[in-house]
This record gives sequence, structure tokens and C-alpha cells, in this order.
Amino acid sequence: MSDSLRVEKREEQVSLFMTDGVIFDGRVHLAQYAMLHSGEQTVLDLLMEKNPFLPMHSSSGEFHLIQKKLISHLRCEILLQKEIEHTERQVKISFPGNETLQGVLRIDMPNHSVRLTDYINGGNDFFPLFSGGISYLVNRSLIRDIVLLNG
Repeated sequence: MSDSLRVEKREEQVSLFMTDGVIFDGRVHLAQYAMLHSGEQTVLDLLMEKNPFLPMHSSSGEFHLIQKKLISHLRCEILLQKEIEHTERQVKISFPGNETLQGVLRIDMPNHSVRLTDYINGGNDFFPLFSGGISYLVNRSLIRDIVLLNG
């Protein structure tokens, strides 16, 4: 078989936290060019694709197709555009089963016009959360509740 149809991709390390408590550590493969914006494809872009399954290679070398709807959150590197103004909100997110994440939401809206309710109820299925030096993408459809910690 010819490699002429092969698309160059880069690997990105991720940890997937599933609704049943299983954690998959491994890597996903991202395209050099994103479909909906300029630049490289991101993990968020991959999650937003209509395909219900996320392909990944586990740390043990196995190939998995993971049901995206069952990923409560995932740990990966997230880089925000520095030229966009972000409003920060400190939150604690709880999932069914009492697992929690605490961190900062960086909302790309000016402070005077941002409401946590509007941000959580709108937008993509996954959104970024930053906790110390670790970044996550959280599946908004699997959140039990969110507590605003900094009023």
C-alpha cells in the first residue's frame, strides 16, 4: 500500500478520565492543520469532531476507540491565545460518583459582561479548566454541579 495518502500527524499525550472511573493514559494523533481555524489541530478540535469515538494509543501500546460521550474530563496541554482577554473564575466541578476538579476557568469575555451561567450553558461540549500547572478539558454534559469559589 502506498504512503501517498498518508497524512502527517503529531502525537499529544493525554489522560482520559471515564465516567466509570477507568483512566486511559496514552496519546492521540493530531493533524498539522485544523479544519475550522488556522494553525494545528488541537485535542479540543479532535473532541469536537462529529465522530462518536476518539482513537488513541494507550501507554501499553494498545489501540483504542474511546466513546467521547463517556469521557468526563481529560488532562492535556492547553494553550490559550495571549492576545484575547480572559476573565478568571475559580470553581469546583463535581461529577456523578463524587469525583471533583478544582481550578480556574479562563473565559474569553471581558469581566463586566461574563456570567458563569452563560459560559457553562453555551459553547462547545468540552471546555478548559486550569489547576496549578495542569490543564483539563471538561465534558459539560457529565457535570453534576459547579460551585463558584471566588464570588
